[in-house]
Amino acid sequence: MTIRGTADEIQLATLTRILDDYCEQAGMEGTHPAREHLARRLIALFTGGIDSPDHIKMALDGVVKDWKPNGAHPF
Repeated sequence: MTIRGTADEIQLATLTRILDDYCEQAGMEGTHPAREHLARRLIALFTGGIDSPDHIKMALDGVVKDWKPNGAHPF
């Protein structure tokens, strides 16, 4: 049984894959500043009980629209 807000190794691998796929589709390189921001948001979503890949991706769409490092365009 998994405690809400914790990830076992399968869930962690799934979350990593979601982040990798999302960033690749958005054209973000591995060191892009938005990637770390998205990773933190992804963990917050998961910790809050959202564990569906589709729901996580939809929530990340909203984060990307609103995120701008130092007022710059996110991409």
